[in-house]
Amino acid sequence: MEKDRTAICGIISEMLDSGDGQGLFPTSTAYTRLEHYVEGVRAEAIGWTHADACTTLDKGGDPRLTNVPDMLSRAKVDLATV
Repeated sequence: MEKDRTAICGIISEMLDSGDGQGLFPTSTAYTRLEHYVEGVRAEAIGWTHADACTTLDKGGDPRLTNVPDMLSRAKVDLATV
């Protein structure tokens, strides 16, 4: 997703722009920021999945019968705009 690529590129670019002139870069800071980004994206995905299941239930459907590829397609669209 473009949103993810932009976030990752921003973190890596900031790291590369913060070198100390001797070729040392704050990699531990970049790794920490990347870990936090992944953690946030996972939480967002879990929340989206829960909401999708609730929406299916509200419409009288059974979320256990959800077609996963269709769900992933919806998630890509919805989460790309968040």
